[in-house]
Amino acid sequence: MDPNKRMLIVREIEQWREGKLLPEHYCDFLLNLYDERPERRDTKRMGISKQAVKNSNWKIWLLGTMLTALVAYVLLYFNSFPFPMQMAAAVAFVAGSFSAAIAVSPRNRTAGYAFAGIGSIALLGAGVYLLWAYDLDEAPLLIAYVALCSFVWILVGLGMRMGVFHYCGWIGLLLVYAWVLDERTEIGWLGAQLGWLPLCALFGWLGWLLHRANKTTGAVLLLVAFTLWWMPELYLLYTGRAELAVVQLLLLAKLAIAGIVLFGWRKKWTEWVF
Repeated sequence: MDPNKRMLIVREIEQWREGKLLPEHYCDFLLNLYDERPERRDTKRMGISKQAVKNSNWKIWLLGTMLTALVAYVLLYFNSFPFPMQMAAAVAFVAGSFSAAIAVSPRNRTAGYAFAGIGSIALLGAGVYLLWAYDLDEAPLLIAYVALCSFVWILVGLGMRMGVFHYCGWIGLLLVYAWVLDERTEIGWLGAQLGWLPLCALFGWLGWLLHRANKTTGAVLLLVAFTLWWMPELYLLYTGRAELAVVQLLLLAKLAIAGIVLFGWRKKWTEWVF
């Protein structure tokens, strides 16, 4: 076979593997079949190219080592820092992680998700730790901070078109709402339905309105609405404000309704989500 044609086939197979068009072991078989020099093949793991690592500059390795050492030093001596320095270190790390996510995401979505995930975990973990360390870990303050983190995750998800963070942000706010509902009210199974199902309808309606303008946002809101559909029963199971038999009956009834609706509207919601 002509070498240029063989190289074209190899590149096409590598694109199939990156795009998940074929299972990875099929792609490996085809590459072994058509690639005469597999040692020169540029493979990727977690979005990182083998050739990029081989041909990387020593300055990049030095910078990476220094940054790793700096992060390790801050983590080891974090408790000994004064409060302003702790705040500055936490803010710098979170901001750096999100900045890196914004910078690399257009070229490498996997790395973008990784950096955004690290920043999100650091945002929640550092804030909760500082509240605990300075005896500010009262429930209202913790809940308020979780709500703040949830808003940040929603903004990250919307701004970077990462549906996972958008969804996690709404789930965080739903947990905050569940805590407020539990603290401020004494409701039974009927009150739980009235407290959650209107939100389910609201998110479903918003998702329907937005799915044409922004498919990802519409799909996330639909998923939030689907989550809200089950929240009354989860809330009752957690708080114990209804008998288990009643909760089981409600779950079975809702499962039947959800199955009928999803089957009847399958041609619409599959276009909406997929």
